Amino acid sequence: MAVVALGIFLAFALIGRKQLVRASLLSEGRRRLGDFGEGLARCAATENLPPSSPLVPADFSQLAGAGYQATPSDWQAAAFRCAHFAPTDATCHFQFRWTRKSDDSGVVEAFGDIDRDERPDTEMSAPVRCITRPPNKDEKVDGHETVRECAIGPVTEAPITSAPSN
Repeated sequence: MAVVALGIFLAFALIGRKQLVRASLLSEGRRRLGDFGEGLARCAATENLPPSSPLVPADFSQLAGAGYQATPSDWQAAAFRCAHFAPTDATCHFQFRWTRKSDDSGVVEAFGDIDRDERPDTEMSAPVRCITRPPNKDEKVDGHETVRECAIGPVTEAPITSAPSN
């Protein structure tokens, strides 16, 4: 009887660990994608939106195993520099990129392997949009005739079955 109970306990522990790892990886993706998008929105409020960036890491297979340890040289594209986004502090389990759609909009994207089977299975994205408006009566604009505001939209998640390409 004790052996059966131990087997059941171990099965539940394994399932619980797998769910915990999944939740942790999804949280990492959401947080980093949000940081990237917020950085771009801050940057674009005073500068133009940067051109589209390449995927980092360039090859999805680099996420296999324990994940990808990025280096500062991975984040040299204008979008990453503008957003001050260069996560080199920990292993990364997602590919990231910025796609500029127009002078006033684009999308930040992250692609991950949440179930750790070395195949892409999760895509996260969030729009970044900018508007230009006249200043309010009491708003100080330092000689500018318009105010540019940029914000990141909600993060959406979807399953995917193939690796993204540059």
